[in-house]
Amino acid sequence: MALTTRVKLKGNKNSSLTRNQVIISLLLIWLFSFGCDRIWFSLDNTIPAWDPSEYLNGVTVYQDALRNPRWFDGAWWREFWLLSNKVPPLMYIITSPFFMILGGSVDHGNLVLSLFNLILLISLFLLGRLFFNDKIALFACILIQLIPSLYYYRLEFLLDFPLTVIIIFSFTCFSYWYFSHGKYSWWLSILSGISFGLGVLLKQTFAFFLFIPIIYSFFNLIFPRQWQKIAQLLISFICAIITFYPWYRTNWLLIFTSGKRATIDSAIIEGDPPLNTLKAWTFYGEILPYLLSWVVTLFALFGLVYLVVKYFSLKSSKYKNIWLFLASNFYQNQRHQKETIKVTIWLGVYLISGYLLSSLNMNKDIRYILPLIPVLALIISALIYSYQGKGKKIIKIVLVFISVILMIFNYFPLGGNWLTAKLSPKMQNFPYIEEPWATPEIIPTAIETTPYLRANIGVLPSTPEINQHNISFYGSIPRFKVFGRQVGTNEKFIPQDINSMDWFLTKTGYQGSIPDSQTIIVNQVENNGQFTLVKNWSLPDDSQLKLYYKKLPNNEVKPLNTHNSKLNLVEINIPPIFKQGVKIPVSYQWSGSWNNLVKGILILDWQSVTNPQQKWTHDHALAMGNLHSLNIDNFDSSKDFLITENTAMFVPNNMPDGDYILKATYLDKKNGESYHLSLPKIVVTVAQNSPSITTDRELDLISQLRIFAPNLSQGIEGLDPIFAQVGRINQYDPTQDYLKVAQKAMEYRLQQEENINYLYTLLLAQVLQQDVEGAIASAQELVTINPDNAFNHAYLSFLYLYDWRGEEGEKALKPALELQPEVKEFQYLEGISALMQGNLLKAWQIYQNIVS
Repeated sequence: MALTTRVKLKGNKNSSLTRNQVIISLLLIWLFSFGCDRIWFSLDNTIPAWDPSEYLNGVTVYQDALRNPRWFDGAWWREFWLLSNKVPPLMYIITSPFFMILGGSVDHGNLVLSLFNLILLISLFLLGRLFFNDKIALFACILIQLIPSLYYYRLEFLLDFPLTVIIIFSFTCFSYWYFSHGKYSWWLSILSGISFGLGVLLKQTFAFFLFIPIIYSFFNLIFPRQWQKIAQLLISFICAIITFYPWYRTNWLLIFTSGKRATIDSAIIEGDPPLNTLKAWTFYGEILPYLLSWVVTLFALFGLVYLVVKYFSLKSSKYKNIWLFLASNFYQNQRHQKETIKVTIWLGVYLISGYLLSSLNMNKDIRYILPLIPVLALIISALIYSYQGKGKKIIKIVLVFISVILMIFNYFPLGGNWLTAKLSPKMQNFPYIEEPWATPEIIPTAIETTPYLRANIGVLPSTPEINQHNISFYGSIPRFKVFGRQVGTNEKFIPQDINSMDWFLTKTGYQGSIPDSQTIIVNQVENNGQFTLVKNWSLPDDSQLKLYYKKLPNNEVKPLNTHNSKLNLVEINIPPIFKQGVKIPVSYQWSGSWNNLVKGILILDWQSVTNPQQKWTHDHALAMGNLHSLNIDNFDSSKDFLITENTAMFVPNNMPDGDYILKATYLDKKNGESYHLSLPKIVVTVAQNSPSITTDRELDLISQLRIFAPNLSQGIEGLDPIFAQVGRINQYDPTQDYLKVAQKAMEYRLQQEENINYLYTLLLAQVLQQDVEGAIASAQELVTINPDNAFNHAYLSFLYLYDWRGEEGEKALKPALELQPEVKEFQYLEGISALMQGNLLKAWQIYQNIVS
């Protein structure tokens, strides 16, 4: 590598360090920060807030997936990438081994940040060695451990510090490639490409900092016709795409649709300055001294002033060219003039473009500018080293000493507010050492109450210490036994929320950021008589935390003294006579071995005695899929249990009056085997003139899905209410198991009979699971059964386009355009299909037609 070789040949020998000196120095710097961080975490009793809890919960999800990996199974990989369908999963994947080896906890999760810190030290040192010299690079490594903004976010399980590290790592790799020649360039281009892919697989804003340097390098290479370097750059892109493609290929639609909420909506809510104001572009510049600390800022300004004065005082006698001056006094490596210019522009492109693109982001936060700080630390280190007058060592010692004192006062409540308020305001991050919050205690309480069922808790407060995310995180540690969901946010859905959830968590005092409807649902949970108080805890803010459980839960499980029994219907409680078009309360009691219960799907038909073709269905998994035993030690899966399901079913309006009898089939959801269950004769009567029956029970989730799925035939008008309802009922099943059960049940039924409503239900279940191949097959069947419905063709076209199959999407759309050419959504699909096939002219013409 020409540049690094030239540095070694012409650089100041006093600025070079041996390999052992470098390794020992970096290790000592890292151990210092690691020790401070571990002391901080050992004292800290903080409950992770919303975002850290959500990320930690993501780690447990990937940890669970990696327990039994199937590396050569394509279906497993697809499921693996679907585990996080909005947030890139690299952080989860990297942290998973810490949980697998040490166990899931906040402290163990934060160990990965120390690993990232080590990578940052090595990357910055190598970057400093490339552009400056060893001593400047090493001093920059010391600075980045003492800069408040970096150690502040090194204590938070968020993506911002890891993103900073991966950007610096990528920038270092890319810089070595850009300034290199010879055989190593190819390897550096591959490494750069992989680092780009990893960066985008961590967070999309990675592109804010390296997009412009990549574009700059491309144009800077293409005009001199450096074709070999251009080829290497293309290799980098290919490596990057190979790295990030599987996840983005699987989840691209959800990524795009969630982008607005993550940026524009958040910016509006937080009151960030609009882009057409000066404040939007000066925001990060104004807070920069806080991020660096005034100590580092003032010492940097001193070095800058000294450098400027020195240049102008020696300009006529020694340095006739500013680049030679910078090479000798700033970079301190005696590099050739052209290379000094090239390096200066390169660093400037990174810093200026990163600043401008970050400012272009409507959502402003100090952590979004962190990736510029390490490179600024390198420049500040060089400015400080540029001072060669008396006391040059003392200046460095004083800077480090004051910064260490400041760091300690920012880390620990030792009475240093008088100093931190002046030198690094808003950068204090003390450990919480007061009375611990009771949040983790909710989990064992819920498990003890229902040891054989998964608990889904409706979390009504939303504070940093008590929210749905940290309940889910602590609940995921015992193998996902407990989940938290925020319900009661929409007043019109409060009755369904109360009737669908068995568990609720309320809090007195401060409630956090909650809608007005939250007061209504809290009052009903505490006072409507349906729930019993399981336990309450006194909290450090003098409030009370209360855990409620439904008196008549939706599912109950009791152990029996027998083993290895087949599934048996013990009892059924149902009104003997009822009318059509209403919810009917029904309680099933089933017994059998755990093995049979946990993998069983019940295919239930209420058939007309006189005409078996007339029927309604009530398919569901036993205990609605909530059976759970993974965290129970020495669990005997051959043991028998009694399950009570307190649910409701819906009798369609088109059912004729008469007697109906229950028929049941057991479907094994693991191997697909089925057999008919022997039931006692259970007869009910449907009569339009029978008395009305009212019930607070909600339909099971599969019944709800089956009822609104046929609305797909209505197109856009039918889709809006479908997804409004899906968003609601997804809260009631945190694992979305009901979709898997619905899919298997509908597949089984369609093998027995042709029914378009079953097909719509199957299609919707597959789409919601992002099962593209299965959904395409179902849509093809829909088109065959009902070719006159234009929306069926459009669904097939959309699924092809979702799978990046533009030509097939265009062919599938033609019948829809012929049937209903005026539907704008069809024209959008036509334009997208043209764009996917590279037909830009046609796509533009379609766009013009839509606009006009």
